[in-house]
Amino acid sequence: MDVDVGRAAHTVTQALDYVGIDDRSHGRRVGLICHRIAHLMGWDRDRRHYILLAGMLHDSGVSSTAVHKKLADELEWNGAEQHCIRGDYFLRSFPPFRRYAEAVRYHHTRWEHLPTSLDQTMREYANLIFLSDRLDVIYASFIQTHPHHLVLLQRDKLLDELRPHIGTLFCPQLFEALEQAALKDSFWLELREEFLDDAIFDTLASSDYKISLSFDEIESLGELISQVVDAKSPFTHYHSLRVADLSYALAELVGCDQYHSRILRIAGLLHDVGKLRTPDEILEKPGALSPEELAQMRSHPLDSRRVLKAIFPNTPIAKWASEHHEKLDGSGYPYGWEGDRIDLPTRILCIADIFQALCQKRPYRGRLSVEEVLSIMDKMADGGQLDKDVYGTLKEHRDDLYLLAIKEGAVTVEI
Repeated sequence: MDVDVGRAAHTVTQALDYVGIDDRSHGRRVGLICHRIAHLMGWDRDRRHYILLAGMLHDSGVSSTAVHKKLADELEWNGAEQHCIRGDYFLRSFPPFRRYAEAVRYHHTRWEHLPTSLDQTMREYANLIFLSDRLDVIYASFIQTHPHHLVLLQRDKLLDELRPHIGTLFCPQLFEALEQAALKDSFWLELREEFLDDAIFDTLASSDYKISLSFDEIESLGELISQVVDAKSPFTHYHSLRVADLSYALAELVGCDQYHSRILRIAGLLHDVGKLRTPDEILEKPGALSPEELAQMRSHPLDSRRVLKAIFPNTPIAKWASEHHEKLDGSGYPYGWEGDRIDLPTRILCIADIFQALCQKRPYRGRLSVEEVLSIMDKMADGGQLDKDVYGTLKEHRDDLYLLAIKEGAVTVEI
């Protein structure tokens, strides 16, 4: 599959920005701010392109809305380094993003405390992300309470909040370039939602970073994103990975060819990416959801579809992932499809998701035994909600599939 690395980074960033709930553009704004400052630093096109993508991906270690709020509320937060370490780990797991990992690892480290082992270029990359990130937090707070155009009259006041930290938190040369960039009206106006993506895509268009990925590399991208999703709550650790492995195993057992089985595994890895937008307190609620909370939860399939169509165009991945809550009797969501409107891979993914969720410990109950799980799913199958052939295959291989469903860690179980 041919993938444009710049557009892939943009789309992954959109998914990560879901974590902000109310602010869905932080990562993209930081990337663009980095690029504009880099231009004033006189960096060449390759370095500007690098910092745009590294800036967009800087929060790849943030899954929790609580962590996002801490990062937005405090200029320096003692817990910030943990998401930098996690982001470094996630980015290294996908080869095309690996080169951005080190800059992300140190993007909350003070300029004066950056390790001497880093070369000057990487020190500048990491600190420029830090500076741009902190400026965007101040900017986002301003536009929450003021009409956007007033930022042109208050730009000096926004920079004044950062000036006391020149030479300690921030590199003096980078801050000087920021001051020059901030004199341009376009620097601020392009941060508006209606102009932001046009500015980013115009910048990305100046370089061709399309690469051809193998199936293994495509799966590694899916695993990268799934780790971010599953890290959102301790109760969903490995859920996406196990659903992916269950889907792949079931697809093989019912006779799907290797290509469609592997594509379905990727859909399984990414089926819950839209849940990044779901508040932590809903995912971790120890009881039944209220109607309002349930309504918020039920939007995640379409959020997933939007992200996955952009990352994996011309594949069924977005379709299968966004329809995994559909039921054969029409009682599912978001479309309410029934019968033949639901294809075989979607039916497999639906069953894999239900089976794994019931096998997994959740905030409101412990892990169920395989017989307890099947007693619940039997009623769903008898009620016409599940594909009886796929479900029959699951029951036939119940013990092996149960071991796969409850497996922790990144190692899969062969069926």
